[in-house]
Amino acid sequence: MNWKKIKWQEAGGSVLFACNLFVLVLLLAGNRVAVPSWLQVMGRMHPLVLHFPIVLLMIGAGLLFIRLREPEAAHWKKQFTAALLLAGALTTGMAVIMGLLLSREEGYTADGALFLHKWGGALLLWVASACYWLRNAARQWYAKTSGLTAVALIIFTGHYGAAITHGENFVLAPVTPEKKAVPVQLEQALVYEHLVKPILQEKCMSCHNPAKAKGNLSLEDTTHLLAGGKTGKLFIPGDPAASLLMLRLHLPEEDKKHMPPSNKPQLTEDEVALLHHWIKAGGDFSTMVTALPPQDTLRLLASARLQPSGSNDLPALPAADEKLVAKLNNNYRVLYPVALHAAPLIANWYNKDQFSIASVKELLPVKGQLIEMHLQKMPVTDADLAMLAEFKELRVLNLSFTKVTGKTLAELAKLPQLQSLSVSGAPVTLAQLMALKNAPKLRKLYIWNTALTQEEMVQAEKAFPLVTIVKGFDSNSGEQLQLNQPVLVNTDAIFREQMQLLLKHPVKGVEIRYTTDGTAPDSTSSLLFKDSLLLDKTTTIRAIACKKGWNSSPQVQYVFSQSRYLPDSVKLVQPPDGQYVGEGAKTLTDARRGTGNYGDGKWLGYANKPLEAEVRFPKAVSLQEVTISAYRNIEAYIFPPEKIEIWGGANPQQLRLLKKIVPPQGHKGDSVMPINYLLNFPATEVTYLKVVLAPVSRLPQWHQGKGGRGWVFVDELMFN
Repeated sequence: MNWKKIKWQEAGGSVLFACNLFVLVLLLAGNRVAVPSWLQVMGRMHPLVLHFPIVLLMIGAGLLFIRLREPEAAHWKKQFTAALLLAGALTTGMAVIMGLLLSREEGYTADGALFLHKWGGALLLWVASACYWLRNAARQWYAKTSGLTAVALIIFTGHYGAAITHGENFVLAPVTPEKKAVPVQLEQALVYEHLVKPILQEKCMSCHNPAKAKGNLSLEDTTHLLAGGKTGKLFIPGDPAASLLMLRLHLPEEDKKHMPPSNKPQLTEDEVALLHHWIKAGGDFSTMVTALPPQDTLRLLASARLQPSGSNDLPALPAADEKLVAKLNNNYRVLYPVALHAAPLIANWYNKDQFSIASVKELLPVKGQLIEMHLQKMPVTDADLAMLAEFKELRVLNLSFTKVTGKTLAELAKLPQLQSLSVSGAPVTLAQLMALKNAPKLRKLYIWNTALTQEEMVQAEKAFPLVTIVKGFDSNSGEQLQLNQPVLVNTDAIFREQMQLLLKHPVKGVEIRYTTDGTAPDSTSSLLFKDSLLLDKTTTIRAIACKKGWNSSPQVQYVFSQSRYLPDSVKLVQPPDGQYVGEGAKTLTDARRGTGNYGDGKWLGYANKPLEAEVRFPKAVSLQEVTISAYRNIEAYIFPPEKIEIWGGANPQQLRLLKKIVPPQGHKGDSVMPINYLLNFPATEVTYLKVVLAPVSRLPQWHQGKGGRGWVFVDELMFN
């Protein structure tokens, strides 16, 4: 029986063809087509329309596989299927057009999930149209294949649409094995990577991902994080109160600008506090938790969230008196809890020249709480191990590169809780190591770089079946490991007349190669560092560690500055601004360099007025060079000075200008780093000197603080 073609099918087919062409034009035009505001309203209706084609197409595709014997029933099934497929294709076209209009709004990026969702929708439209047009083809597998492909594209496109709205892998999350974060011990943890980043990913990424960057803010990586969004920078290092991130977090939850939105999981008080103190500490992306002071709030918050070292389950110990713990801390020994509000304690020692076993004995009042001692590189001797054996709660003991020879290791077997012991770098023998077989809970033993041969290390593994023997690099395995960087022994980077530079490396047989001309060192032709190097002028050292069978270490660079003349006094004409007051005028000549944390008390900061330092020498000196150690952090408003002037003479009333420079100003993207400004001039007899550094009076238009004043930071003045 032949049936006449129904007119609505002709009209619908024409509209469908036009939809296909319009979608193709929108895809190819990209962002070159301007969208009027009334069409933007239509685009925002995309979520309302997209559900219709899903049902229509799936039912229509299913009907293609159903055959009816009765001619009349088969006719009505055929017409009904055509109506469903046409309606499904047309509503798909509407949904795709609306989606393409919506994707042009701010906050959506043209890559990632959005790219796949957009092209998946377009393909779905074209396949759905083909399914409608091929429904009566002589070869029915054309239409059936198109129907199955349309169903597959519905699933594909819907998956990436959900990823844009709800976050990555939203659809398949219930059936996808959960990726459990690998526990990180305190000693290996980075503040941003292991503490800040997980909070942002869990609570913020669903709205600020590469596909849906709400407010043009993406948290995909550190580059996007620093770039901020359309309302400005996400945070200002060192100033959480002025940081947009903290302002939005503290808004009332019903406020439409509050983040995260009220229908999303909110940050806990601890998470907000952690973000606050991370920004306050400078918002650095590479700081290790252990680099923070033991009593620093950020470190305590980090300790509470991280897996404590030694054991996942903290031992139930009585708490020590907090005042006693505070009293036991000094410049060379730090005592701190393994986690916030936890009783177990960890002790670290610094500066081997100030160490004696008495500093260990002084901790006996807290021996019931002390579970870790880190004495690496301290001059601990064999005779001292009897004292260490009195700390019965010790779980971790690090004696690497001490003066222990192994003669009295049996003393440590008396520690009933000892789980991890390191004697790396000590001349311990296999026979001496056997004394530790009586340690009941020993489970990890570090013995690399000891007197044990490879064969003896194998014997040790057999003798200690329950203990993990960490023996370091095995040259017979064929694996090449990378050396760590050379270690600087000197603690001062500024010297008067001369300085004996000392570099070392913990691995035996390592060569240290270096350069002083600014070129990169290599493992063959660069100068070989021997015992020491005498410096008699300002020098930049670049060095690497090399050894046969190992990959050379990353390059390390140190700057050592000479300051031949020591002033009798330094006076600041005007006090520093804000909290960046250091130790006053003394900061400029104390021979101590500031760190990357410009709030560390070693920097002077000026913003509202110039830094003017009046310098007096005990007697006239022949001066021809002044070096100023400053800092640059463009994102934190710290710019090179607008100008630098050096005035000198016999007395304060008879000063003349010796040198004036206008340093190159900061540019967008400049790296964060210390900068030395060298001002040289003809040798001049001076008793008095005046150093002037003017901060930038007007920040450039490209900066987030455009039009405002910049900061200038200085930590040292050097005179030669």
